[in-house]
Amino acid sequence: MTTVMTPNQVQQTYAEALKLHQAGKLEEALQIYGRIIEANPKIAEAHFQAGRIFTTSNRFERAFQHFQAAVKLRPAESAIWMAWAEAVALGGNADVEAAFLRTLKPAPVAADTKIVLQDRFGARRASTRPATGGAKPAQIRGLMGLMEAGRHDEAERAALAVLKQQPQSALALNVLATAQVNLGKDRAAETSFRRAIQADPNYAEAYDNLGRFLIERKRDAEAVQLFRRAVTLAPGLPSAIVNLASSYTQSGHYEAARTLLNKAEAAGVDALPFHIAAGNLYTRLKNFAKAEQAFQKAIDTAGGGKSGHATALLAQSQARLGKDDAAMANYDLALQIDPDSPVATGGKAQLLQTLGHFNQAEELFRRGFELDPLNGENFRAFIMSHKTKSDDPVIATMLDRYENPALKDADRVNMGFAIAKALEDVQDYARVFRYLDEANALMRKMSPYSIELRREQVAETKAVLDGIDWHGTKLEGTTDFAPIFVTGMPRSGTTLIEQIIASHSTVTGAGEIGECARAAQLLISDDVSARKMHPPKMEDVAELGHRFEEYIGARFPGADRITDKSIQTYMYMGLVKLAMPNARFVVVRRDPRDNLLSIYKNKFPDDTHLYAYDQKDLAAFYGTFVDVIDFWRERVPDWFYEVQYEELVANPEDETRKLIAACGLEWEDACLSFHETKRKVETLSVYQVRQPISKASVALWQRYEKELEPMLDALREGGHVPD
Repeated sequence: MTTVMTPNQVQQTYAEALKLHQAGKLEEALQIYGRIIEANPKIAEAHFQAGRIFTTSNRFERAFQHFQAAVKLRPAESAIWMAWAEAVALGGNADVEAAFLRTLKPAPVAADTKIVLQDRFGARRASTRPATGGAKPAQIRGLMGLMEAGRHDEAERAALAVLKQQPQSALALNVLATAQVNLGKDRAAETSFRRAIQADPNYAEAYDNLGRFLIERKRDAEAVQLFRRAVTLAPGLPSAIVNLASSYTQSGHYEAARTLLNKAEAAGVDALPFHIAAGNLYTRLKNFAKAEQAFQKAIDTAGGGKSGHATALLAQSQARLGKDDAAMANYDLALQIDPDSPVATGGKAQLLQTLGHFNQAEELFRRGFELDPLNGENFRAFIMSHKTKSDDPVIATMLDRYENPALKDADRVNMGFAIAKALEDVQDYARVFRYLDEANALMRKMSPYSIELRREQVAETKAVLDGIDWHGTKLEGTTDFAPIFVTGMPRSGTTLIEQIIASHSTVTGAGEIGECARAAQLLISDDVSARKMHPPKMEDVAELGHRFEEYIGARFPGADRITDKSIQTYMYMGLVKLAMPNARFVVVRRDPRDNLLSIYKNKFPDDTHLYAYDQKDLAAFYGTFVDVIDFWRERVPDWFYEVQYEELVANPEDETRKLIAACGLEWEDACLSFHETKRKVETLSVYQVRQPISKASVALWQRYEKELEPMLDALREGGHVPD
């Protein structure tokens, strides 16, 4: 029901929202602006302010809607047009820009505003004309010539001479700053860049250059605001577009990054930074094949083997595609080009680690600690396969760097998880949870999560799948392909189970592919967010099996049978079984107290398992997992085999024989010596699966019973553990 507001109430409510807005409480302010708009959609100020917040938070489609509404109500208001133009520059494609200009053309807005905006998205979209401050063209040409020739000492002296006569020459100040960067005069360079911007607040290139200067010095938050200003002033400036797109990628705003990179590509941008930015975006989107192509283009653009950074990034994408030999060769090439490359050093260390070469990996990891001292990911990755001892200097190193104020949030998260694991290794249990709780809280802040959405997803999935006659449905034209799916909660022992099965001579361990689970999800939902669901088309279900068989055939040519250890497969087991009737499913179960503790102690790959960073959410998520398994057990109990982790470690041979039989395989003794199997392992259990079965992690939760109280209470309330 719409709330009616009097004009006085609107005014008071707007003042309340504006106060929150100015205090930086954007989401709270947005809700109040929304209430005003709901009560009276003709309040232009509420639309304007909502549009500004949506622009700030990179939700550009919503921003466009509110600015359009605002200009309809106040078509002559220059501030609205300028704010709308900012949103269009930062998050709009060519069509959005064209639509903006069409709307602007007949608008009764001030002539000077109209000219500025038409120029911005027209002839001057790729640059701005910096203030020369009276400097003569010959002086400017001389400065530019010195810079192009790499004569930075002379350029600095010449720029200072020009500025002595014309101190407000923004262009000369920008040249001076750039020369000072190349001469290693960082403090002077930053001052000169800021003076250039002060001399000409519309100088897009100066904002972009200062942004790049700050990025290289790990001052990302300041840099992003400068890139935004540069793109707002010059929506076609290639370097600013690419730099801002890279910032969007880092902050998880992938669609905004894609929009900018598409705009740059359409404008004909074909430069090394552009291809690296595209490759990084595809990497974050887990499209490693596209990432490989982009990084190869970057190398080609740079002239073969001249870019060690691009070569290292190419190796990263190849490693993720399973092209380990090519990846190792490119890491080695990158280190030949630049022996001090942090990306190549850390990347090669992690590849060696996944292949089980821990000693070689350790040497590189420790080298990486020197090259990139505040890179928390390197420390966390190293600690995963390193049993820390009390005299290991890595503990003191991490504790010292954790307190460094220059440490970025993402690195602090990784460092926190690494410190907690190292302290547990040396039995300093009293300090473990200080770092665990801080790392998890920071991770939750960086990646918000709604457990209610998860509950809704599970309920809707069950409702859609409940209408299928599982035993009565026989699909025509299904494949005979017979993969073995290993699924369950993360950290429940799925990697161990896959390693055991993959030790069989006829089985190839494919790891956590995810392809089949994603495809099955898309059979019943409109997108991967799984918010709108519908019954599957049975012809699409049959096709799913064939597509997955083709995918595996290309990825693992010659493999007889494969294991797919994709965690989410349990959600769609019935659909996958219909698509591949010969497939086998193994569901791994573990005492939830140990299982959830193990989850809480680890950081997962970006954008995955976001429920993991809050104890109560962990317990609630576990409840939804049990709910789904119970759903399948009630309908198709004979379609999957359940392994209890605690029983496996207590009776390894008996339980392993049962497991191998459930997979439809003949017994082989190698399955008991799984830790000797040579294969790539890319999960958090990279070290554990190469050790014999141990009971060390059973009932580990008892050591931290007090610290785990929120999670344990929630599990008891859910009936998942005894009181």
